[in-house]
Amino acid sequence: MSRVFRNSDETRALEEKVNSETIEAILERDREQASHAAEVRAHGGYGQCENCGEPIAAERLEALPTATRCVRCQAEWEQANRF
Repeated sequence: MSRVFRNSDETRALEEKVNSETIEAILERDREQASHAAEVRAHGGYGQCENCGEPIAAERLEALPTATRCVRCQAEWEQANRF
């Protein structure tokens, strides 16, 4: 096997590892969000944005029942917490 192929294979393996780790981190964050949303529901805060206190749009809750922030606050949170 030539050195070129070995480097290519090593690069591909490294890319796959990084992709796998990124996917796992996203899934873990989703699990944490679902758990947090269940806790918010248990304390009577369902449907109210945990940041600004405004109601979360019904369309958003229908599409994403685990949402705990309105669209605006979620966008701000995501901007501040990028991978």
